Amino acid sequence: MISLVWLSVLCVGWHLATVDAFDVLLGYNKSEYWKIPQLQLYDSIEQCLHNKPEGVFCVAKVVIKPESRSEIWRLIKKYSKYTFQYNHDVLTRGVCLDRCKSVVEQLGSEAERFYVPKFNISKRYAISDWLLPNVTQYRRAYGYLINVCQNYDLRTRYNLSVYAEIEECTTNENLDRPMDTLDICYTVLLTLLLLLAISSQCYDSWLARRTSDDGNYYRKSHKCRVATLATAFSLRRNWARLTYNASRCQYQQDLDFLDLVRVLTMSFILLLHVFIGMAMFTAQNPLAMEQFSAHPLSQMLFSIAPFQVDMFFCISGLLLTVQFLEHTENKRFRISILWQGLINRYLRSLPVYAVLMLFTVSRYDTYQTTPSAYKIMPKVRLICRRKWWINFLYINNYYQPEEQCLIHTWYLAADFQLFVIGLAVLTLLWRFPKATFWTAVTLGVVGVVLPMINTYLHAMDAMMPLTMKGNEYQLWYDEYFVKTYQATETHCCSYFCGMIAGLLYNKITRKELTLPLGTLKNVFTLAYISIIGFALQAPLYNMIQFSKPSLWMAILSGVHKLSIGSFYSMAFLLLTFHDRTSAVRRWFSGNALSRAMARLGFGFYLVQMSVLKVVFGNYPEDTRINVQLIVSTFCSTFILSYSIALVAFILIEKPFDVLFKLLLSSGKPQRSELESAPVSKQSAISSISVISSAKENGNAKGNGLQEEVK
Repeated sequence: MISLVWLSVLCVGWHLATVDAFDVLLGYNKSEYWKIPQLQLYDSIEQCLHNKPEGVFCVAKVVIKPESRSEIWRLIKKYSKYTFQYNHDVLTRGVCLDRCKSVVEQLGSEAERFYVPKFNISKRYAISDWLLPNVTQYRRAYGYLINVCQNYDLRTRYNLSVYAEIEECTTNENLDRPMDTLDICYTVLLTLLLLLAISSQCYDSWLARRTSDDGNYYRKSHKCRVATLATAFSLRRNWARLTYNASRCQYQQDLDFLDLVRVLTMSFILLLHVFIGMAMFTAQNPLAMEQFSAHPLSQMLFSIAPFQVDMFFCISGLLLTVQFLEHTENKRFRISILWQGLINRYLRSLPVYAVLMLFTVSRYDTYQTTPSAYKIMPKVRLICRRKWWINFLYINNYYQPEEQCLIHTWYLAADFQLFVIGLAVLTLLWRFPKATFWTAVTLGVVGVVLPMINTYLHAMDAMMPLTMKGNEYQLWYDEYFVKTYQATETHCCSYFCGMIAGLLYNKITRKELTLPLGTLKNVFTLAYISIIGFALQAPLYNMIQFSKPSLWMAILSGVHKLSIGSFYSMAFLLLTFHDRTSAVRRWFSGNALSRAMARLGFGFYLVQMSVLKVVFGNYPEDTRINVQLIVSTFCSTFILSYSIALVAFILIEKPFDVLFKLLLSSGKPQRSELESAPVSKQSAISSISVISSAKENGNAKGNGLQEEVK
């Protein structure tokens, strides 16, 4: 798989990047680096609490007070200068109160000399207080002890003064929280779903015994709506829906390669999230991540990597257009397709999303086993309890984007917003088909201009910088991520390029336009060269603070987005019309495994970040970052996420897909989605496998990640 190839490249690059990279690039050296205070240090929570019923364990943020005469302070500023470095003047300490009490008792009357009140701090050093239950009480009770203890330690070792502020405290009383109403609701829901699956399977098996079984019983739909409803949760039937190989309309055969593309891209995105997690969790050697991120090769690679998500936006625009034109061909115009499409899209993405949300606001935090995970898990639970409705309105990428609930679902919000725009544009094009050319031109211009406006108004760089400072807080407060990266207008170019590719595909397959193969190749090559050129610029944005807002930087931003959208859309068209007997096209042609994994794509995308945080939330604080940790984290998260996605598909995703189709259908018997229709012999491009149909599979959504069910 490409993700494993990328993993190998990154692991090799890790060694290249960490061999005296600081010495060569920034004048760093390890002997200097280890003179400054360690970023994170934790006492043993087991020894603090488990052996003492009255024990208290607190996590505090320790901010170093500037001291221009101190050599250590000058080194701290040196190693905190760039975005790809941590803030070394903000430390994290996990402290057992018993140890601090011993220090204060030894100091006696001298303890007051080691207390430092809060001074003027211009940067963010802690998460918001509303995410810290009982923090005021903890600070009042233990703040003085922590302050004196940390000042004594850092003054005696580094001659530095600090301000210490408690973020979290744990006692034996609050170590295990009791179940509440939402916990019970989640448990009841899972039990109900399991009972429904068992009972539905029993009924379906009973019907199978009454039917002359030709071996394809579970691949055929029931003509009776009651039977369809009763067997919606059937395990074997939903497994058949996951693994079937249908052959229907031509566009499904032509675009069968998208299954493999989506699986590979999703795997690569997970790998990127692993690296983000490495920068976020508590490690004994954060130097490893800083060395890796300091290397120009790493910065070039990661300047392209965040826009892998644009692959899915482009796929979404392509499929929406192709499916819409296929569905409306030779049909009478009706405006109702707008609200029908929106309702269909919204409902079919809701069930798995809702169950994940319920898990997040209930049992999610119980998987925490280390004190350093308090930022990752319980806080997300609190955030989602307050902001869940923002996610279900699909506005979480704009409304209250800081401290976001399930931060990776910004993509779902942006994709839904672009779907609404795309569906409206195609509906107008259905009404005025002669405006196809000017519609494509308008989409292209708007797709370039909107990212430029965003970059200029928010005074951002042309490309996303590689940031360790932002990763420390899960990108909650990273300015580029909050204002630009997750904004819909930043990714509209890729979506609109996908739509333009869909319009070209429609014209070419209907012989209304001659295949401009040479033009497609030229545009693809130009876009590829442009992307490489932008990647070469990445170190500049990480090393130099350019004056902003900048008109030239805004223009570069628009050209960058256009290059990415053009690259993906042209690649899809070239693969679509490529000689299917060639090695490249055969390799990309779908197979049973890639089809099934693609159908699990929506569930995988939703759960992978939660699974990854559980994995990181269980690593001990003395964990060392290395290649083995990266590989094991990626593989374990990959396997667990697809396993959960499989269960979610069979128990939630597909059953509710069937139920919603019954709800939204007009009452006419539906043809089985598992039965194959004859393939046209006039096909210019043969096919082995297909992607799911919007009409037959109930997925008129045009979404790359959500093509199968979402």
